[in-house]
Amino acid sequence: MCIFWAMLALWLLVVLIIGFGAGTLIFGVRVVQKSTELLPPAGSNTTGLGRSSTDSPTVSIIIPARNEATRIPTLLKSLATQSMQPLEILVLDDESTDQTAQVARTHGARVLSTPPRPHNWVGKTWACHTGASESVGELLMFLDADVELDPTALERIVAARETDGGVVSVQPYHRTTRLYESFSALFNAQVVTAVGVGSASLGLFGPCILFERETYFRCGGHEAVQDSVLDDVDLGKCCLRTGTTVRNYLGGSAVSFRMYPNGPLEMHNGWTKNFLQGAGATPTRTLLLQSLWITGAVTAAVQAGLTLAGSSLALLGGWVALAVYAAYAVLLALSVRTYGSCGVGVALTFPVHLIFFGSVMVRALWIRAGGGSVDWRGRTVQLHSRGLPKPSPAKPE
Repeated sequence: MCIFWAMLALWLLVVLIIGFGAGTLIFGVRVVQKSTELLPPAGSNTTGLGRSSTDSPTVSIIIPARNEATRIPTLLKSLATQSMQPLEILVLDDESTDQTAQVARTHGARVLSTPPRPHNWVGKTWACHTGASESVGELLMFLDADVELDPTALERIVAARETDGGVVSVQPYHRTTRLYESFSALFNAQVVTAVGVGSASLGLFGPCILFERETYFRCGGHEAVQDSVLDDVDLGKCCLRTGTTVRNYLGGSAVSFRMYPNGPLEMHNGWTKNFLQGAGATPTRTLLLQSLWITGAVTAAVQAGLTLAGSSLALLGGWVALAVYAAYAVLLALSVRTYGSCGVGVALTFPVHLIFFGSVMVRALWIRAGGGSVDWRGRTVQLHSRGLPKPSPAKPE
């Protein structure tokens, strides 16, 4: 019997080591490469484009907005302070039932109401497509309404696109204000790991994307991903299929957002909406590493809990179990702070965050199995998988 428990303890230790190793590959990369993955600083005496400010490319800002009256002022105020001013700011009012249009006009944006939406289009993709067709700038920047830009952010993103070529997108730093918002930490990590940063970019980060106008339409634009809930990831894949370079950055202090300010239900619906499609878009290797890390983290949490409870099922010994828990917590603390304003608290309570992550996963799978849907901004979103669409030969209208 003693041999059995010893073998079981050894097996648990192997699971913990493999899980920690997988976590190091997932989270440790962010810690080591953070300086190279952050949006580069602006040039000191030019627009960062190797040319004078008067010769800068014109930029059209396109903001799809549905019921964003309380969030969009922060973005529009930040755009007004940019060191490099856009040619135009287009807010696409996506059938809002609040004061989004009026608020946007008050802050100087040009507001367009989206035309009647074809049945096979998602609201956001239709709004982005409409905005791109109405825009006139050489560069098209798509921004979510909850994004906020540092005064040099636009200049830095345009400069990065000039350096890298192709398409540039930025994952904003997640500003959390209320306690429940920190439960997005693991999902933010999953998004960045799945989509990729730097030369490993496999898609785009939807909150902030910059295209050259010709490139956007050559890749098919949002028309190529018209029915996609994960339009950003699918649009990035369309770009890669056409030979267009995709380069992603982390926003750091330059680009940030506050994702779900309206309560835990909004947050749960939002992550449920993205979960199944996100899993389908995640490379198999990444899914395997994430599964191994979750298995190890759950094991570490259970063994630490049993140790503190004085249970005979605590097989690793008191100090070993607590040391393993601490190792998992430290790795997470070092990583999640690169995605947002959560760190030590999330790390120390990671079992609770794993429970929340699991609740979203179970709900998404349940809805998917029953052919159900989730409510999002007053619309019903079906949870289904989809293949990568073929880019259509879209042209500017």
